[in-house]
Amino acid sequence: MAIQYDLRLIGFINIFEKVSRAKVKDCFEDEEVLVFVVQQGEARKAIGKGGETVKKLSDKFRKKLRIIEFNNDPKLFVKSLLCPLKPIVELKEDYLVIKSKDNKEKGQIFGREKSRLKKLQDIVKKYFKVEVKVE
Repeated sequence: MAIQYDLRLIGFINIFEKVSRAKVKDCFEDEEVLVFVVQQGEARKAIGKGGETVKKLSDKFRKKLRIIEFNNDPKLFVKSLLCPLKPIVELKEDYLVIKSKDNKEKGQIFGREKSRLKKLQDIVKKYFKVEVKVE
């Protein structure tokens, strides 16, 4: 399944790459937040010293930004998606299991009416052939 962008998102990606010098793997809008998935090892470059690159781009786009670092390991990618939460993520056969420390963290992973979990599953399906489950 190829990822398709409209002209607006292509413009965001071009400006983001020019300003941050980080390579973008994917970009999408999540409600009022513009999410950039950057190549592995590029997150520090994308964020900038003290977050200055993100602040500059956030002002330019007039949107909140979220930077996610891609990883070829689905466990590490899911951990970066869930950051700042620190759940345990395990790969079992063809699905990922997210284990939370307590009910509060589990609620944050699920989101209201499981909306955050559904978004997480959709993002993971773009790159990996695994299902995501929460225990």
